[in-house]
Amino acid sequence: MSDRNTFGPRLRAERQRRGISLETIAAVTKVGTELWDGLERNDFSRWPSGIFARAFVRDYARAIGLDSDEVVNEFCRLFPIGDRRADRIIKAKGELIGHTVAPDDSMVPPTGDRRASGRAREAGIRQRRTRLAPRTVAAILDTTCALTLAAATAAALGTGFWTTAGVVGLSYYGIATVALGGSPGMRAVGILRTWAPSLFAVQDRRAHA
Repeated sequence: MSDRNTFGPRLRAERQRRGISLETIAAVTKVGTELWDGLERNDFSRWPSGIFARAFVRDYARAIGLDSDEVVNEFCRLFPIGDRRADRIIKAKGELIGHTVAPDDSMVPPTGDRRASGRAREAGIRQRRTRLAPRTVAAILDTTCALTLAAATAAALGTGFWTTAGVVGLSYYGIATVALGGSPGMRAVGILRTWAPSLFAVQDRRAHA
């Protein structure tokens, strides 16, 4: 089997040996897994050519910890899509109009797939909201209970509210942790999430757009 036929499979084997998933590479490079799956199968039907093809190969090699120059050089030797001859043409045209052109991988915008990055960011925001919503409700319930107990105790004993609130607050959380394994607010939220999970569902605003 020729080096050309084994190029992509060898990269896949090296990636798997190092325990790196295609999803991890996609997250690092901001390029979809479909492109990297094609690279590992020597399928470049969806790839750009020239500078951009080499830039993608370089990003992949770096993501799995290989020598990026060696991998790119082999890629250019085996596949016409990575042909460097166009670089000389671009450079010559630049010199004709008095511009110095460096047609290398540095010309590739570093931002990657902005849509993929935006989707990941939105998913992260929704995940944080989903995680923080029940905690916020529990904190409100616990604070309300502690302040109510403090007010009643201060009125009954004739003590200052804030001093009483401090003592009651410490007692409230200490006793709850020992007796319940957590605050009453968290227990109440757990029950609410079981019986009415929609109360804590975070809607995707794009659905209403």
